[in-house]
Amino acid sequence: MSTAPAESQNDTRTRLLNAALQAFGSRDYDGVSTREIVEMADANISAISYHFEHKQGLYHATVAYLCEILKAGMAEQLDSLEPWLKQASAEDCGEKACQFLGHFFEHILLGEVGKHAPGIIFREQNRPTEAYQILFENLLGPMHKSLAQLVAKYRGQSAQDPQVLYMVHSLLGQTVIFRIAQTTLLKILKRKRYSGENINAIKRQLGAQCRAILDTQPITNHSNH
Repeated sequence: MSTAPAESQNDTRTRLLNAALQAFGSRDYDGVSTREIVEMADANISAISYHFEHKQGLYHATVAYLCEILKAGMAEQLDSLEPWLKQASAEDCGEKACQFLGHFFEHILLGEVGKHAPGIIFREQNRPTEAYQILFENLLGPMHKSLAQLVAKYRGQSAQDPQVLYMVHSLLGQTVIFRIAQTTLLKILKRKRYSGENINAIKRQLGAQCRAILDTQPITNHSNH
């Protein structure tokens, strides 16, 4: 058992998680070595077994850490949503849904963790491992549920209505595309990175698209099969 102070142990654990987030965010699980991670974290190789047992344990902890960071960035939009919904008007809910997407794009997808999050999230979407359940329960599921509640209240439908769920998926997808396919858009715009003007313009575009989706006429004879 380590005799290092608790603060030092926690610092080592956080450094390992940050290094792992960067490594797993850029390459597949099998393409990342534990030695690379400990070197990036300036830690001893035994630190991984001490804190996480093994590489898979470190990966699962990294996914949980990613969820924790992203949820913290969305706290203002997600916290106390259900009590707020009870007294909010339909228009309030529509506005909040669109604000949610703008915040998600600017502060989460373009934030520091946004550099590494897409690699992990989209690999888990395409080739799910055991870690996907961590991702779903702690981030994707709650985000989807919150948006579904807002969309449902705005439209006067159930949050479990398939059309509402399709709309939420569309809203999240149209937002994420500006991050995962930004290389193409930046090349077309002849820029190396988004400027403040680009970000504001994208947020306005997301808002307009959000309203268009929210006001879509009900689709009849839809099925969840």
